[in-house]
Amino acid sequence: MNSKVREIVYAKCGGRCAYCGCEITIKQMQIDHMKPQYLDGTDDLENLLPSCRSCNCYKGTHTIELFRRNIEKLPEKLDIYNSTYRIAKRYGNVIENKKPIIFYFERDDENDK
Repeated sequence: MNSKVREIVYAKCGGRCAYCGCEITIKQMQIDHMKPQYLDGTDDLENLLPSCRSCNCYKGTHTIELFRRNIEKLPEKLDIYNSTYRIAKRYGNVIENKKPIIFYFERDDENDK
Protein backbone atom coordinates (compact mmCIF):
# COMPACT_ATOMS: atom_id res chain seq x y z
CA MET A 1 0.00 0.00 0.00
CA ASN A 2 1.25 3.47 -0.76
CA SER A 3 2.00 5.98 2.00
CA LYS A 4 -1.18 8.01 1.43
CA VAL A 5 -3.37 4.92 1.91
CA ARG A 6 -1.35 3.98 5.02
CA GLU A 7 -1.93 7.45 6.48
CA ILE A 8 -5.68 7.27 5.84
CA VAL A 9 -5.98 3.79 7.36
CA TYR A 10 -3.83 4.81 10.34
CA ALA A 11 -6.09 7.80 11.04
CA LYS A 12 -9.25 5.66 11.12
CA CYS A 13 -8.66 4.73 14.76
CA GLY A 14 -6.49 7.62 15.86
CA GLY A 15 -3.23 5.69 15.99
CA ARG A 16 -4.70 2.62 17.65
CA CYS A 17 -5.29 -0.97 16.63
CA ALA A 18 -8.86 -1.30 15.36
CA TYR A 19 -9.26 -4.53 17.31
CA CYS A 20 -7.58 -4.33 20.74
CA GLY A 21 -7.16 -0.54 20.85
CA CYS A 22 -3.46 -0.53 21.75
CA GLU A 23 -1.44 2.46 20.57
CA ILE A 24 0.64 1.83 17.46
CA THR A 25 2.87 3.98 15.32
CA ILE A 26 2.26 4.19 11.61
CA LYS A 27 5.47 2.20 11.14
CA GLN A 28 4.22 -0.57 13.46
CA MET A 29 0.76 -0.65 11.89
CA GLN A 30 -0.26 -3.55 9.74
CA ILE A 31 -3.21 -3.13 7.42
CA ASP A 32 -5.95 -5.71 7.86
CA HIS A 33 -8.70 -6.57 5.41
CA MET A 34 -11.98 -6.72 7.36
CA LYS A 35 -13.37 -9.01 4.69
CA PRO A 36 -10.48 -11.30 3.76
CA GLN A 37 -9.21 -11.15 0.21
CA TYR A 38 -9.88 -14.85 -0.35
CA LEU A 39 -13.56 -14.08 0.31
CA ASP A 40 -13.44 -11.36 -2.33
CA GLY A 41 -12.42 -8.62 0.10
CA THR A 42 -11.01 -5.62 -1.72
CA ASP A 43 -8.27 -3.08 -1.13
CA ASP A 44 -10.92 -0.35 -0.91
CA LEU A 45 -10.46 1.94 2.10
CA GLU A 46 -13.79 0.79 3.58
CA ASN A 47 -12.37 -2.73 3.89
CA LEU A 48 -9.06 -1.73 5.50
CA LEU A 49 -8.35 -1.28 9.20
CA PRO A 50 -5.20 -0.49 11.19
CA SER A 51 -3.99 -3.44 13.22
CA CYS A 52 -1.19 -4.24 15.64
CA ARG A 53 0.99 -7.18 14.70
CA SER A 54 -0.53 -9.47 17.37
CA CYS A 55 -4.14 -8.94 16.31
CA ASN A 56 -3.33 -9.13 12.60
CA CYS A 57 -1.43 -12.40 13.04
CA TYR A 58 -4.12 -13.94 15.26
CA LYS A 59 -6.95 -12.86 12.96
CA GLY A 60 -5.10 -14.10 9.90
CA THR A 61 -7.53 -14.71 7.06
CA HIS A 62 -10.57 -15.06 9.31
CA THR A 63 -13.65 -12.94 9.12
CA ILE A 64 -14.23 -10.47 11.92
CA GLU A 65 -16.93 -12.69 13.43
CA LEU A 66 -14.71 -15.79 13.43
CA PHE A 67 -11.89 -13.70 14.94
CA ARG A 68 -14.31 -12.53 17.66
CA ARG A 69 -15.41 -16.10 18.43
CA ASN A 70 -11.80 -17.28 18.60
CA ILE A 71 -10.94 -14.55 21.13
CA GLU A 72 -14.01 -15.39 23.21
CA LYS A 73 -12.84 -19.02 23.35
CA LEU A 74 -9.29 -18.19 24.51
CA PRO A 75 -9.88 -18.74 28.25
CA GLU A 76 -11.41 -22.15 27.54
CA LYS A 77 -8.52 -23.13 25.26
CA LEU A 78 -5.94 -21.93 27.76
CA ASP A 79 -7.65 -23.88 30.54
CA ILE A 80 -7.55 -27.05 28.45
CA TYR A 81 -4.04 -26.80 27.01
CA ASN A 82 -1.97 -24.71 29.43
CA SER A 83 -1.09 -25.97 32.91
CA THR A 84 0.55 -22.64 33.81
CA TYR A 85 -2.74 -20.88 33.11
CA ARG A 86 -4.65 -23.39 35.26
CA ILE A 87 -2.31 -22.99 38.23
CA ALA A 88 -2.39 -19.19 37.90
CA LYS A 89 -6.21 -19.39 38.02
CA ARG A 90 -6.13 -21.59 41.12
CA TYR A 91 -3.93 -19.12 42.97
CA GLY A 92 -5.96 -16.12 41.90
CA ASN A 93 -3.28 -14.63 39.65
CA VAL A 94 -5.63 -14.93 36.68
CA ILE A 95 -9.29 -14.07 36.94
CA GLU A 96 -11.41 -14.85 33.91
CA ASN A 97 -13.74 -12.13 32.78
CA LYS A 98 -15.99 -13.68 30.19
CA LYS A 99 -17.79 -11.00 28.23
CA PRO A 100 -18.80 -10.24 24.67
CA ILE A 101 -15.88 -9.06 22.57
CA ILE A 102 -16.37 -5.57 21.20
CA PHE A 103 -13.53 -4.40 19.01
CA TYR A 104 -12.11 -0.92 19.41
CA PHE A 105 -13.44 0.26 16.04
CA GLU A 106 -16.96 -0.88 17.04
CA ARG A 107 -17.18 1.16 20.22
CA ASP A 108 -19.59 4.08 20.05
CA ASP A 109 -18.76 6.33 22.97
CA GLU A 110 -15.39 8.05 23.19
CA ASN A 111 -15.42 7.10 26.90
CA ASP A 112 -15.42 3.43 25.86
CA LYS A 113 -12.22 3.88 23.84
